[in-house]
Amino acid sequence: MGVWLSVFLVSSLLFLINYFIYPLVVIVLAQFKKTPKHNIEDQAFTKTVSFIVAAYNEEAVIEDKIKNCLEIDYPQDLLEFIIVSDGSDDTTPEIVKKYQNKGIISLHENQRRGKSNALNRAVDVAKGEIVVFSDANNDYAKDSIKQLVASFSDANVGCVTGSKKIYASSDRQSSKGDGLYWKYESKIKLAESTLGSITAADGEILALRKDLFEPINPKLINDDAAITVNILRKGYRVIYNPDAIAYEEASKDLVDDFFVKVRMTTGGFQTIVTEFLFLLNPFKLYSWAFLTHKVLRWLVPYFLILIALSNIMLLEYSLMRFLLVGQIVFYLLAFTGWMKRSNTEMPTLLYIPMYFVVMNIALFWGSIKYFLGNKTVNWRKASR
Repeated sequence: MGVWLSVFLVSSLLFLINYFIYPLVVIVLAQFKKTPKHNIEDQAFTKTVSFIVAAYNEEAVIEDKIKNCLEIDYPQDLLEFIIVSDGSDDTTPEIVKKYQNKGIISLHENQRRGKSNALNRAVDVAKGEIVVFSDANNDYAKDSIKQLVASFSDANVGCVTGSKKIYASSDRQSSKGDGLYWKYESKIKLAESTLGSITAADGEILALRKDLFEPINPKLINDDAAITVNILRKGYRVIYNPDAIAYEEASKDLVDDFFVKVRMTTGGFQTIVTEFLFLLNPFKLYSWAFLTHKVLRWLVPYFLILIALSNIMLLEYSLMRFLLVGQIVFYLLAFTGWMKRSNTEMPTLLYIPMYFVVMNIALFWGSIKYFLGNKTVNWRKASR
């Protein structure tokens, strides 16, 4: 019984560290450190910016994206837009070309070779001092580029990521879950940024100094993780600016969100293996943050399995019987939520367990895919 008790305690502790203890510690520590805030009203914006969008088969959203780009508040003579639509076999390239007379640069080749390769091609032709990466399905706040560029007033900052906000929508199953998740992640990122560097930038709204960019290995799935590591390796900070905001719709169906998380997790394990010496160096503070925030998160499904198994093996203790009942109730609520997920108004009591379990199944499957050797850079697109 001693072994099973140890398994239960260790697995429970690691789960609590990732979801509760680490966030609490960094948020509290951040309260004791003040960071200068760069007011965009006091800035004279002189840096040139290249705004890059990778758009594979995005005919449903690309025109709205272009219109959003053209409304961004930044000196127009310092801003260029590049949309790379490699591999698209819908009307995305044609839609982009309609806006060439408005300064939109269209890059397209027929072969689909992954997002990292597309970004590399775009950066090759980019002329800006600052490169901003964006997705095709999000909307930037008008001042978002100014907010990102202002963060580079600190010479130690090499990369900035902004805040991802989810539009509230009753007909999109992931809206509530994604919204809550990104609010939770935002608080952690802000604390990490205040203390030094965040553990990973978000590719939906990411800016970096062009002279620090290194071509991304086309075989890598998580391009934003590769950029983060490259910037940190050069000795620069990767920070979070919550005032630089991008909005997007959640996935229409949780199944789409599931496969997004599967891909991200597969890419996460790929990043660990390819950057093992840098990411898990016990002598670097960043490595401990990455281990606690990211690696433990990807391992949570295994902790949950071990918690359940060890709990069953310890039923001679009354507390363990109580805890097992709690787990059974939680998973029954999750299953009920899954069966009712098409309902427009699902009670929070069902939604949160359901979303949590579905996302952790995705994390589990993503890790299995990696170890089975499935590391394709081409992914299943979510419906728009």
